[in-house]
Amino acid sequence: MWTQYCLTVWLQSHLLQHATPGRHWSLSKYGSNQVSNAPIPNYKKLWFQSRIFRRAISEAINREDLCRVVFLRRASPAVGSVSPANRFWFNKALKPPSFDVSGALQSLQKEGFRLQKGTLLDYEGHALEFSLITNSGNKARERMATMIQQDLRQLGINLNVVTLDFPSLIERISRNFNYEACLLGLVNVDLDPNAQMNVWLSSASNHQWNPNQKSPETAWEAEIDRLMQAQASTTDPQKRKAFFDRVQQIVWEEAPFIYLVNKNSLAAVSPFLRNVTPVALRPQTYWNVECLYFGNEAAGKR
Repeated sequence: MWTQYCLTVWLQSHLLQHATPGRHWSLSKYGSNQVSNAPIPNYKKLWFQSRIFRRAISEAINREDLCRVVFLRRASPAVGSVSPANRFWFNKALKPPSFDVSGALQSLQKEGFRLQKGTLLDYEGHALEFSLITNSGNKARERMATMIQQDLRQLGINLNVVTLDFPSLIERISRNFNYEACLLGLVNVDLDPNAQMNVWLSSASNHQWNPNQKSPETAWEAEIDRLMQAQASTTDPQKRKAFFDRVQQIVWEEAPFIYLVNKNSLAAVSPFLRNVTPVALRPQTYWNVECLYFGNEAAGKR
């Protein structure tokens, strides 16, 4: 199992990692809203529909700082929807995006954006400003949002952080689409990519940056549809692996989600408990509960 936080910069557009390889939290999902009927200005949708813009946002975020400050170094920069702890399905050819503010700015300038008196303007002269929602009470996400706000300020982008109670946040990202970007976490309980079909298929309701499409609106989403269906229709593990590796590569290139960090998962157990063998999947510490017992020396000490 892994949990992933990412920025959804929607069009719209976290890992459970144990102290040993295999467990990972993925804290990293940032996404933006590109839903056609979403109540946000069309010129902002054009920003988020640009792959160059999404990737520039990703490159401007200092993931190492998020790991160091928010998680006290008990995390690592994330690559995508699959944790390195998922050793078979993880695409080992992919690396986390490098932190490169100057490179991100150059890419945006080539796209027609320009920096004027410290403020980034688009091709029509609109100042780059948008809001990022996350759920209130989650201190890690609130700190991450604040640090992302500071990072994007270096690009000349004004990011407004808005915290909401969880029901209100879900209402915005799944029903009325009244948001611009969201910082949230996804939990993957199943190691197999079939469990992610409701995220990657363009027709799915959980295809968060642009859900319930009648037909894929972009060529890369159409390719993901084809690949996900292909991997689900064969029993050959290596063919499935090749198909899903390509899906991960497309998501890395297009950045509909901006994955941020893989958070370590730490478990504490009594020193008197025997046969404890933490694993990556939930329940991490008591999956073999029928084999757990307290040693004789624990008598009178519990």
